[in-house]
Amino acid sequence: MDPMLDYINRYLFEEEIDELNINTYKDEAALQDIEKPFYEILGQKYPPAPNEQLLTSSKSDLSSISSSTSTSSNNNMLAESLPVMEYCRGIEEGMKFLPNINKLVANFKENIVSADPSEVKYENSARFKLAEKDDLGMMFPSRSKKYTSDRDLDILEGRNSKISMIDSEEPIRDDVYDEVLLDHGDHRLKGEIWSLRETLQLEASSGVPKEIQGGHHELYTLLIRCSEAVAIYDQQRALELLNKIRMQSSPKGNGIQRLASVLADALEARLAGVGSEYFRRLTAELVKSPDIYFLKGHHLLIRAAPFTRVYHCFSNRNILNVARNASKVHVIDLGIHFGFQWPSLIQALSKIEGGPPKLRITLVERPQPGFRPAKRIEAVGQRLKEYARSFNVPFECKGIASQLESIRIEELNINDDEVVVVNSIFRLREVSDETFAIDSPRDQVLKLIRQIKPQIFIQAESNRSYSSFFLTRFRQVLSTHAVFYDLLDSTIPRRDKERQMPENVHFVPDIINSVACEGADLTYKPETLKQWQRRNLRAGFQQLPVDLDIVKECKNLVRGGYDNRYFIEEDDNWLLQGWKGRVLHGVTAWKPKLEEGC
Repeated sequence: MDPMLDYINRYLFEEEIDELNINTYKDEAALQDIEKPFYEILGQKYPPAPNEQLLTSSKSDLSSISSSTSTSSNNNMLAESLPVMEYCRGIEEGMKFLPNINKLVANFKENIVSADPSEVKYENSARFKLAEKDDLGMMFPSRSKKYTSDRDLDILEGRNSKISMIDSEEPIRDDVYDEVLLDHGDHRLKGEIWSLRETLQLEASSGVPKEIQGGHHELYTLLIRCSEAVAIYDQQRALELLNKIRMQSSPKGNGIQRLASVLADALEARLAGVGSEYFRRLTAELVKSPDIYFLKGHHLLIRAAPFTRVYHCFSNRNILNVARNASKVHVIDLGIHFGFQWPSLIQALSKIEGGPPKLRITLVERPQPGFRPAKRIEAVGQRLKEYARSFNVPFECKGIASQLESIRIEELNINDDEVVVVNSIFRLREVSDETFAIDSPRDQVLKLIRQIKPQIFIQAESNRSYSSFFLTRFRQVLSTHAVFYDLLDSTIPRRDKERQMPENVHFVPDIINSVACEGADLTYKPETLKQWQRRNLRAGFQQLPVDLDIVKECKNLVRGGYDNRYFIEEDDNWLLQGWKGRVLHGVTAWKPKLEEGC
């Protein structure tokens, strides 16, 4: 037998044994119920089960220990048992002060989290469910099961991943992927953009469901007051305010009502003391969701907002500029985002006069939980390989499942005869900064990029920063995401069944982590564009001027049917994008400074 198949068979057999052991006691109990009547007919005493014998002997041991006539061996047993008994008693006492995770709810369909369903009464009381699906069929976590350690959650996620690997294999490439990821010309996408806007106007004219009573200002005030109560752990006051927020918010309402629902979840998880676990389960479920759902959300977002198209255009055009006279191009993608950017680059490379260069892509992504940490990277690599084959582009792909700060330059296999490009779109903000580490992991990643010596380093970041202090950070999260939710509410119909997809992927994890978590568990640590500029300059990079032809092309994209409240402009070597006068994102290009004497 093939060694790998033999390993898989042994592994599956071990898992079956584990699952068999879990049900052993249930099976034994059922067997005893069947056997006992037959023993009674025969006039025989039914023999106790092995575990009952053990329990009986244990009780007798404890009785003998408590007896004043105990033997020396029993005294030894008592001495050995006391630490265990004290430990168990301590655990029992300590648990009284912890929130009951068995009671904690995270129902994303209704946007409700609660430490105790009986303490807060809402219109919909069915809030604890093992698995809720949104309109796209995505699985979201609940709190009805308790996990005692990270290892328990890892095992669960691993087995779930293995099941999904067998039962829900996705196509590597099909017409849906081609429709969304390839360049079909501006005219076609403009038609889709206008179609979405017409649907939005039709919804407005026909009347959307009446909004819940209460204005924006009142909801803002309730959220701020609730965050203050949570900050000082005033449970009664916080739960009263959460009740009021729930009555005025809705996961399917207007922008502020949707945002308030998510913030209420985050505040309640923080109040219950389980914010980190809540965030981890959320991200674990998102990671396990099929790529096709993210593709649908991506398609909706590029029709509603120009941001993603501009970043891909800026990045791909810069790569094409350095690739035109090269025979080999090596793109190191730090955070692959499902690889949606690269099919259009492959398509563009195939049109280079004289033939395309050999394209080599190194896909770097966080490892997935479970037994296949590189599962998504492998799927993306296979998809890109298929696109390269269809466009006759020489292609090579390597995946690295790793945290960015853990990568070593040797893993990247950089060759002297290739043009190297480093691409990072909204991923460096997820690398820890110096707040909780003396040697900043964020600076270490920049140091690695400088060691790579790329011809160009393309970076896109959000223009915001979060404080280390909870109340200040909450206000920053509220202010920032109010703009994003207003943007979506102004450009995507509320009745669109896929509207929750970009919210769940792009905004909800940030909100939950930034509000419900604290300390080293804070994953999202964004910086303003000015802060990034200073950091990169200190790290030994020089910022490149924005190519005016690329600026013109990107501006044409924004003007191609999108809402006129979007804007794009170039400032201080950043290509900036925003909404209603507020700068939300920026993208720029860098290269390492030449060392003195070079």
